[in-house]
Amino acid sequence: MSLDLILKPGPQDSVGWSVVDRRTQARLRDGRLEASETLDAATVGAVDRTVILLPGEHVHLSRLAIPARSEREARQAAPYLVEDEIAARLADTTVLPGPRAEDDQRWVAAIDAALLSQWRERLAPLVVRPAFVVPDSLVAAEPGAALTLYDRGDAVLFAYDPDIEISAGPIAGAMDAALFGAVIQPLAQAAGSGEIAVSRSLGLTGANFRAIGQGEMDLRASAMAPERLSALPRLFGEALVSTMDWSALIRPLRRPALMAAGLLVAFCTLLGGETVYFRLQAARFETATIAQFNHAIPDFGRSVIAAEAERFLSERVARLEGTGSSAFLQLLAALDDLTAESDRIRIDHVRFDPTRDALSVGATYTDFSDFDALSARAARLGLRLDDGGAREGTSGIEGEFVVRLP
Repeated sequence: MSLDLILKPGPQDSVGWSVVDRRTQARLRDGRLEASETLDAATVGAVDRTVILLPGEHVHLSRLAIPARSEREARQAAPYLVEDEIAARLADTTVLPGPRAEDDQRWVAAIDAALLSQWRERLAPLVVRPAFVVPDSLVAAEPGAALTLYDRGDAVLFAYDPDIEISAGPIAGAMDAALFGAVIQPLAQAAGSGEIAVSRSLGLTGANFRAIGQGEMDLRASAMAPERLSALPRLFGEALVSTMDWSALIRPLRRPALMAAGLLVAFCTLLGGETVYFRLQAARFETATIAQFNHAIPDFGRSVIAAEAERFLSERVARLEGTGSSAFLQLLAALDDLTAESDRIRIDHVRFDPTRDALSVGATYTDFSDFDALSARAARLGLRLDDGGAREGTSGIEGEFVVRLP
């Protein structure tokens, strides 16, 4: 079955409701909910659509061409296009455009923001998706009539055919019955020569007047074209228009999601604690490194950061150990090995030539044969030894030679 749930807000948070068969246009059930009451599952079990009727006197409804390239721009521009027509401050009013039609026109609804929030809070839990919101003044419109005047009992509803052009003002609305006589003429003039549908109870007759019954609003709402309902502003939000109830799908996942969120918070807390701890440790290590550097090289002449201090200390240790890239230290170690087994040679001085990675040595021999023995030992150690000459001195043979690494 194709069943509609029709909801209409009443005084003191009461809600009038009915279930209508769209195919036969028959009302199957109806009733009224008092504040905080809800519909039982049996009532709405077969319902597949909801139409919410809002009182026309609270909704300013117009149809405009909004020069906008996107829905966001249309929402921003709409309030300023109807600002002069609504008797309320924009700050206190919700103005929403509907989807753009093929002729670039949009339905635009303006309603008191606080009242809309109150109705949304009361009615949203009752709906069966999809749900459409429509003012009863538009529901009253008769097909084919340029203007419809409908006697609701407590007010007179009016609605123009959306396809005719009116100079200004809302396309549908409501007025107090006491004011009807004063405004009927300008209302009829705006309809031009088109047909005017009038409730019989209003007592109007004329060449272009057609009498209609008062009918039932819920049946009229159910009979509205789906295209018309879909084109209206989504006063209760886009989510209710969708047939997919995401909240119902997500509900079973709430507990696992909360547990996952708790684990994530705990993990982030632990990670944050570790970060703070390691930052403190790093600060201690950096302070200790700089203190050690200042102790080892007190006359460096400028302040250094921890990374610099560590590099300078590493280079100094490498030089002291004779490892690394210091050719001078390696040559000194090689010279020490070269002369370690001879008491007949005395080293007088050394000079390092960094351009050639060579060590010039001045020494005193006991005899000329001592240099021959030194050369033989250099060959065994894999060193290159170049003779720089020798002469007799007061304390022995004074000679020079150059030591190079292989």
